[in-house]
Amino acid sequence: MTAAALEHRRELGWYAYLVHSTTTLGSLVTLVHIPFMASFLFVVLIGAFSASAVDPLALALSLLVVALLLYGEHMLDDMTRVGKPWSTVFGDRALTALAASMFVIASLVGVSASFIYSSPIPILGVLIGIAFCVLYGMEIWHFHEMVFGALGYGAIPAFSYLAQNAIAGTSPPDILIVALLLALGFTLGYVMLALYERTKTPSHRIMWRLLALHFAVIYSIAGVMIWLA
Repeated sequence: MTAAALEHRRELGWYAYLVHSTTTLGSLVTLVHIPFMASFLFVVLIGAFSASAVDPLALALSLLVVALLLYGEHMLDDMTRVGKPWSTVFGDRALTALAASMFVIASLVGVSASFIYSSPIPILGVLIGIAFCVLYGMEIWHFHEMVFGALGYGAIPAFSYLAQNAIAGTSPPDILIVALLLALGFTLGYVMLALYERTKTPSHRIMWRLLALHFAVIYSIAGVMIWLA
């Protein structure tokens, strides 16, 4: 390993153990970005358990869709045009094909969910998610900035709540809950992205530790809401 590679690994702190593999399987694991992926899935739980009742199948489908969309976005985020930051073994064509396959599967899940529950919300959420992932992952125009990323993060618990509410069909969605979920998600997402950007500075060591703490906060909020449900 070169001196530059060793320095980069040191700057990644604890996250270095989860990325930069030189094998196909390892690269696929790298692109999951496990703690980030987990945080997205946990905000799905936060949104779902804000509803008066939780449909287990709808929750499972929501988690699957978000995982597929985020995995696809991570693949686009390793393309040459954005600097190939994670140095996977995949070329741009393979990354594009893999991301497209994730988006197609997510779309099929969304269509199925909309058909099963007679609601346009699932497929609408998937289509918005795909648009976000392409714009953010490929760093088109100004769409890779923290505000846009945080808006996408905030939309996830809001859509998760709306999906559960639409399935229950007992009452119209509570606009206050939607607004609070958007605000909470935006705040959590903005802090996460801000800390991550700071890991690229000389203060990287403390920033990685703060980012780990922030992940723990997100996981804990979801855990508390599940426990209270």
